[in-house]
Amino acid sequence: MATATNNASCIKCRKAKSTLKCPGCAQDFCSNHLNDHRQELNQQFDEIELNTDLFRQTLNEQTNNSFIQQIDQWEKESIDKIQQIANQCRHLIIEQTNKNIQKIEIDFNKLTNEITEVRRENDFNEIDLNEFNQKLKQLQKQLDQPSTISIQQDLTSSFINEISVVILSGKSRGKKSHSVILSHSKQGVQYA
Repeated sequence: MATATNNASCIKCRKAKSTLKCPGCAQDFCSNHLNDHRQELNQQFDEIELNTDLFRQTLNEQTNNSFIQQIDQWEKESIDKIQQIANQCRHLIIEQTNKNIQKIEIDFNKLTNEITEVRRENDFNEIDLNEFNQKLKQLQKQLDQPSTISIQQDLTSSFINEISVVILSGKSRGKKSHSVILSHSKQGVQYA
């Protein structure tokens, strides 16, 4: 460990005494201060061990965690966008359907009044029956398939931001490296 020297000055108390040289820092210490120096080294070593343990704990908790959190956040934001647009579309359909039903009810009431009047007068023939039947079928068609409402999907654009995972691997100092890109887009999952 320490090497004995003859009457050198102790680095701590500056007194010329019989000292021992520390092989690590190459400084001379008297016997009293050599023990103090050794205690300082032990404290520094304890701190390194503590930091090592803390790093191990952080490493165990963090393994790929931040990347997974980024993907989870992207997923949540994408789902939120989809839900927001779906709710807006539902609202528009409900609003338009209600308008369509109101118009159909007005036309249906007119037809019902005509039928009631013709029945009461008992003045009808095949042409009248066909006309009533056609009007009723037309109202049914308007109810089943409103011409004012359609749903379209834009397959040429994506309102959801794509996400990619880029993995770089290779030897140090940039001698050889390659990348793997996993991307989920409209066409599906792609590997590059």
